[in-house]
Amino acid sequence: MILVNATRHTVVANARRTYTTATKSKKRVGAIRGGMLGFLAGVGAALAVSDSFHFHDEYVKSTRQLAESVAEMHASTEKVREYADIIERVDHDFSQMKAQAVSAKDLEKLKRDIYKLHDTMSHDHVELKARVWKMGKEMDG
Repeated sequence: MILVNATRHTVVANARRTYTTATKSKKRVGAIRGGMLGFLAGVGAALAVSDSFHFHDEYVKSTRQLAESVAEMHASTEKVREYADIIERVDHDFSQMKAQAVSAKDLEKLKRDIYKLHDTMSHDHVELKARVWKMGKEMDG
């Protein structure tokens, strides 16, 4: 229905639609043309299916490679972790050894003390020799 407003009068006009039942005549496709179309559609579908299998194979291969890479990375990460543990132990041992190590000052002091002891012993040895020689002279003479 269409409503039209014209100078304060409302006019309603019914519009009727008409339908036809006649169909257009279809063009018949020739056998050669239909065969070619069917062949091309079949080839296209076959290529699409083979490509999807190819893509699926590539996907599987790349997924396997990725899994192998992840496994290798995990193994190398474990090696790095082991090396880090070894380094920490060596550092700890080094710190303990450094705390227990003798400094150059202490070594110099020990060296002087040994020289003093050696000098004292040499002096005492010479004095002992002199006494023994003196005693030997007194016994002989």
